[in-house]
Amino acid sequence: MSARHPGRLIAAVASAFVASAVAASSALAQEVGFRASLSADTVYVGQQASYQLTVTIPADVRQRLRRNPEFVPPEARSMLVYDLPVPRARPGGEGPEVHTFRRAIFALTPGRYSIAPARLTFSIPQSPSFFSREEERTLRSEGVTLVAIEPPTAGRPAAWTGAVGRWRTSVRADAANARVGDPFVLTLRVEGTGNATLLPRPSIDISWANVVAEDERVVLDSTPTTLGGAKEFAWLVTPREPGSRTVPSLPYVFFDPVSRSYEVARTSPLSVRVAAGDLVTFPSRATAARAQQALAIEPQLSGARRVVPPWPWAWALFTLLAPLPWVAARMRERRPRAKRVRPPEHRLRDAAVTRPEEVRSLFGAALLRRTGLSLSSWTGGGSLATALRREGVTAETAAETERLRDQLDTGAYAGETAVPELRDRARKLLARIDEEARRRRGGAALLLLVVLAACAPVHPPDRAALDAFSQGRTAYTGEDYARARDAFLRAANATPRDPSAWANLGTAGWQAHDTATAVLGWQRALRLEPTNEALRARLELVRAPQSRGAARVWALPPLPIAAAALVLWLAGWGLAAARRWKHRSARLSALLIVPSLLLAALAFAAEWQSRARDLAVIATATPLRSLPALGAEPGSVPLVGEVVRVRERRGVWLHIELEAGRSGWYPTERTHSLARE
Repeated sequence: MSARHPGRLIAAVASAFVASAVAASSALAQEVGFRASLSADTVYVGQQASYQLTVTIPADVRQRLRRNPEFVPPEARSMLVYDLPVPRARPGGEGPEVHTFRRAIFALTPGRYSIAPARLTFSIPQSPSFFSREEERTLRSEGVTLVAIEPPTAGRPAAWTGAVGRWRTSVRADAANARVGDPFVLTLRVEGTGNATLLPRPSIDISWANVVAEDERVVLDSTPTTLGGAKEFAWLVTPREPGSRTVPSLPYVFFDPVSRSYEVARTSPLSVRVAAGDLVTFPSRATAARAQQALAIEPQLSGARRVVPPWPWAWALFTLLAPLPWVAARMRERRPRAKRVRPPEHRLRDAAVTRPEEVRSLFGAALLRRTGLSLSSWTGGGSLATALRREGVTAETAAETERLRDQLDTGAYAGETAVPELRDRARKLLARIDEEARRRRGGAALLLLVVLAACAPVHPPDRAALDAFSQGRTAYTGEDYARARDAFLRAANATPRDPSAWANLGTAGWQAHDTATAVLGWQRALRLEPTNEALRARLELVRAPQSRGAARVWALPPLPIAAAALVLWLAGWGLAAARRWKHRSARLSALLIVPSLLLAALAFAAEWQSRARDLAVIATATPLRSLPALGAEPGSVPLVGEVVRVRERRGVWLHIELEAGRSGWYPTERTHSLARE
């Protein structure tokens, strides 16, 4: 066959050669290694996790590559990623060539993070010929998972603001000599191993100077395996007092993920010589207020205030049943109505009444309708006048009424004909009786009792509250304000709706220089007694604004407003039913019903204000964060004692909103909830 068809033989040999070359190139491609790994699968928030990709290329494959492979690294979402220096490839003589790609990854929030596979693309010729076609190959690494957890809460110092790594600190001033009133720059340098960009600014306090935060500078310095660097924090320090002064040792608290413990790096004290200047300083309002004599406290518990109406089921029942009489009157109008009967006092005006007995009958009916007294029941001499006096009628009108009754009786039996004169006298007397006789006020008295019961204090405090309150008073009198604060806090927790306990807690906290507790106590007391102007005056002592924004408390007591709304509601529907029953327009009742609805809405707003469910007080100052993580980008720093609105809760973080459009995430442990219960 080879002799007859030499071309076919050559083609078969070439095909076999190409197939063997392709198989050989495929086998070579399969020898290329591409692996992904993590230095640790579980790290703390803010701790570095090293992501490494290793490419192993056999020597024979490397010799046949005509261009460098294309490498596409994975995307790490919701994390900070830094490329580390790439070490040189490690040739192994005749062995494979190894390339390593490393990244430093920092998780900002706790959770589980998945890193997608990386992709490596390269081309291998199908044969040793220079003109051979190339076969493209794509390799994918494994996907890896990283778990980030919060640093432990056990042993966590209050001064820790989120620094993670291993750090050391130093401090310097731009001048060794300063002058009162002339600022100099104080710089704190924090350097070491970790992500320096995540280091938060510490708070410093220098008793002899005013301190204002300035700018920050970051320098990153990494090795092939670890990210490090330094961050410098600058402050403008304006001395207030001349002489030899010392900047105290500045502590910087951080969490060491290697030893799994909290450490403190301290700077050395820095001496500064301050010359005299022209600055005139004044004590702050808060300092002046504390320098005065101690504020007065409440002598005793005033009793818990009601937060809901008494017998709420009865209030709801009255509210729902109030329109029913009006509905019944409307249903009555739909039935065929009998001929309307005019009131007897109106029929006395008709000229058709020509007989004394008709006048007597109409006069008696009108008197019975107005006062409930029947002419036939009071026939003795002076009995009718006495009964009318009991109804509030004057003696003159009562005597004249009895004289008219006697004349009507005489005319009815004797047949006198002076009927027009008798009609006029009867009408005038009925008008006077209607003005003088007392009104029926049983319903109003009942509603008044409801209002008084709604506003009255609840049952007196229990023994635990009384004992704690007494201990607080004793400690406050002895100027042990910290112990008084703790005692008043126990009393307030034992009777959480007593404004006196909360007011004393705020006063004791203020005297103990605990601004957050002072705002907490005074705010809760004011929301229980919104008309207490003394509490408003004390809140004005706080530097943080207390009369605007979320801290504002309107002088609206909810229960009296709710009681007034109920009274107007019942009165409005009662008037509507009475007028509809007499076939008159009920539009006037809207003058009572509409205000009752407005008052009800106002009472609901006042009650919601007293609950303060979405409000909190800043307990300690720390920067707001753009994300719910200690390592997130810092923002503005709220004032201690500032009342903020909570928009969202996520674990141990709160998304708070402050004045001037400021918002961010804040640790829950650094706030006090203003919620009533």
